Amino acid sequence: MPISPFFPFRRELLLGVVSVSLLLAACSNDDEVLSLTNDPTPIEDLQADDMVGSGVDVPFTTLDGGRSNFAVYAGSPLVINFFARTCAPCVREMPEFEMVFQQQAGTVAFVGISTDPRIEDAAFLVEQTGVTYDLGWDPTAEVFAQLGGVVMPTTVFVDAAGVVRETWSGVLTAEELTAKIAEIT
Repeated sequence: MPISPFFPFRRELLLGVVSVSLLLAACSNDDEVLSLTNDPTPIEDLQADDMVGSGVDVPFTTLDGGRSNFAVYAGSPLVINFFARTCAPCVREMPEFEMVFQQQAGTVAFVGISTDPRIEDAAFLVEQTGVTYDLGWDPTAEVFAQLGGVVMPTTVFVDAAGVVRETWSGVLTAEELTAKIAEIT
């Protein structure tokens, strides 16, 4: 029976896999289990609380090219939602944010901040999703990082005194958003 010309390669590959397995086993201890999986990180582990208790005297560029500051919303609870056209979960939640914004009837301020690098992309997404609340643009994600953003989408909840009460990274349904607003009002 002829020996395959790939036999030496398969032997080296097998020896490599066995060697790495043995090395990993030797480097671990009984208290630690090495896990190589594609399990998603729990959403709770993605939350940043660095900004909780901080004020929001943070300037930003409005979508029409002007300048504003989150501090101008003091006196009313504020929801700041970061989004991008390339973020499918952002696109999915934006109509629900608009619905809650309409239901809150001016008792809670909303500001959507696009992190799209091109303002045309931000404007296109706003048009497609139909959001009507105040909008800003953060193409360098500087404001996103300053307010504790970790992943997209990120929503920051600010009380009427202008103090950050929560920074939530991940998708929110209308019901979850409404419940979080109730916590800051």
